[in-house]
Amino acid sequence: GGGGGGGSGGGESPMSLLAREGEKELQAALQKVQADMESQGCSREEIGSQLASVRESHAAYMRQQRQMLQEREEVYKEAIAEGLTPEAAKARVQACAQWQQQMQRLQAKHQAAMQKTHHEAEAAGVSPAEIKRRLEAQRRLQQAEAEAWQQKMRARQQAASEAAEKGQSAAEVEKAVKAVTRAQDAAWAEREAALLAAEGVARREAAEAARQLADASLSPEIRRILLARVRIGGLSARPDLNGREGVAKMWVVEKSRFAVLVDGQGAKAAEQLLLKAANLTVLQPAGGGGGGSGAAAEEK
Repeated sequence: GGGGGGGSGGGESPMSLLAREGEKELQAALQKVQADMESQGCSREEIGSQLASVRESHAAYMRQQRQMLQEREEVYKEAIAEGLTPEAAKARVQACAQWQQQMQRLQAKHQAAMQKTHHEAEAAGVSPAEIKRRLEAQRRLQQAEAEAWQQKMRARQQAASEAAEKGQSAAEVEKAVKAVTRAQDAAWAEREAALLAAEGVARREAAEAARQLADASLSPEIRRILLARVRIGGLSARPDLNGREGVAKMWVVEKSRFAVLVDGQGAKAAEQLLLKAANLTVLQPAGGGGGGSGAAAEEK
């Protein structure tokens, strides 16, 4: 947890107090872990490894706590520099501390979601490549949520400041903040729904591609290109795509073509196209390893 920063008159500094309390917490945790593992008959090597892990995790935690404390002390200094009274400055610090605690809860939620995504994918027998893709998609979603949350907090703070500057009552300030909060929450809900829908499509496509890879009725050439990284060539209708790279995401049976997600390149955005096998050269097969060559005939 952590209180405010700045403004204490003598005595131990907040940073020194944080370090001292943190060391006490670490020693208590180390003693408990060692006692528990010794009671379970663990070896010295196992105990040493676990203790090292505890120290590493605690060091990361303390780095975060120091950064948060420094942020609160900076908020206090800025508030005093703006001419606020010490009491008003401390109130701003408390708001900053609440913001930090909410961000910590959001980070903990994200970490649990990442672990759940990984465990569920492994339990379902999903390929390592698809697990990696799902985790990357989860990370992008979480980054978007964190940015939306920070934007909401800034908007709330701005709404409160503007209402206070107009001399509005506490009830009017609260009403303005709630209105901004509702608008920001609605905007995020819409964006989250779009991101989740896109991930749903991606998972269905990945499942279909995995099914196709195991489908013996498809030719070896089709399965060789499926999910591979490819280079495009020999296109006459879209010569601007020749030389571009992407991934052959799935085989579209009714079109006799691959759905290829073409990488973005500079100002050119990524796009998905249906292309013939003859226009694709395999750079890296789906399972990794060296590339092969496909044909590069003219698309018809």
